[in-house]
Amino acid sequence: MRIELTSGVHLNVIPTTKFKTTRIAVHFLAPAQAEQYAARTLLTSVLETACAAYPTQAALAAELETLYGANFGIGVGKEGGLHRVTATLDLVADALAQAPLLAAGFAFLRECLGRPLTQGGQFDAAVFEREQANLIDYLNSLDEDRQTQASLGLQALYFEDPAQQVPSFGTVAGLAALTNAELWHTYQTMLAQDQIEIVVLGDVNPAAVTELAGTLGFAPRNPAQAPVQIDQATAAVRRQTVAVSVNQAKLDLGYHIDVDLYGADYYAGLVAIELFGGSALSLLFTNVREKASKAYYASATLDPFRHFVQVQTGIDPADAAVVTGLIAQQLERVQRGDFTIGLLTTIKDGLLNGRLIAYDAPRFLARQALLHALVPTHQDGYAAFAAGVAAVSKQAVQRVASTMQLQAVYLLSNKEEN
Repeated sequence: MRIELTSGVHLNVIPTTKFKTTRIAVHFLAPAQAEQYAARTLLTSVLETACAAYPTQAALAAELETLYGANFGIGVGKEGGLHRVTATLDLVADALAQAPLLAAGFAFLRECLGRPLTQGGQFDAAVFEREQANLIDYLNSLDEDRQTQASLGLQALYFEDPAQQVPSFGTVAGLAALTNAELWHTYQTMLAQDQIEIVVLGDVNPAAVTELAGTLGFAPRNPAQAPVQIDQATAAVRRQTVAVSVNQAKLDLGYHIDVDLYGADYYAGLVAIELFGGSALSLLFTNVREKASKAYYASATLDPFRHFVQVQTGIDPADAAVVTGLIAQQLERVQRGDFTIGLLTTIKDGLLNGRLIAYDAPRFLARQALLHALVPTHQDGYAAFAAGVAAVSKQAVQRVASTMQLQAVYLLSNKEEN
């Protein structure tokens, strides 16, 4: 159920008695602009740790305890051409707590999002400086995670648009350059101009939730429009090798795939990538990792928002050329149908089982509501997903796999090998 609270602000209510908790998620959505990522990310840290009503982390934590140990957090992400800031609050269900926690939760969010801790017309200087330093330290620490470093490096190599090259949390340089005044401007802009999607999931009354959501006080707006789906393909394959001190090299490959988000070939794309490298029964796992013993891990993931397939492997530095060839062979096998119907059936069953398990998680169901709001062709519910997967034929898998084009090869390898 999607309700327009005011222009540009919608409420999505999912009544269910399946869970003992109630989940509130407030999504702020704006066109993805790389130069805004750092500020929007720092904003999440500042708003998450202090506000006028709860000026210290200890005070905020104490208030969450009065809400029967509620969980609160704010994070960022990208949905294709949109940048997302999401505040989430998980509460014990009112019926179980025998207390009006949902109303108290909305009051808490109103304080955290709408009444930040300020000083001289901007954010409290101590909070700003502390959270800026903490976030810079965290982003610097990501360099120690070579798998993440390679993944981000591949995306920077693959995409031409800076909004897709730069990770959703921004860069250290961008964070370091931010001033308190700039962050305050970002906050005011987000609050006044972003598209807002509020999702509430739990044993709730839609009419009561609608009234409570209105107390957040968001003003009408005319949000800037941006495409949810990104589609980029180039003629030449981009290659990059980065030399670092590492025992296990990271070889990541990026492919373009002709799969529209929730379009005609969406389910065939899911099955094709699961068969190629999405599970422990996939060709990448069984043939590159297990049989050839040429990778410590080998997997593939589909990002349908961006027509993007990413292959990630951990390998011995000297085996990069061999592993690249083995990956190409597995894709060719999918394209020419060199797999049994039995394996295809097992792969499809695995997707369905995974989806069933996902439906036991409030976070997954709440995200489905967001997708339903953003993508008109999104089909909500397990039945639609199961029917879509069941209808995928071997020929459809081959057809979709044949649209995959290698676009980028990123190797993070040992200094001595380069």
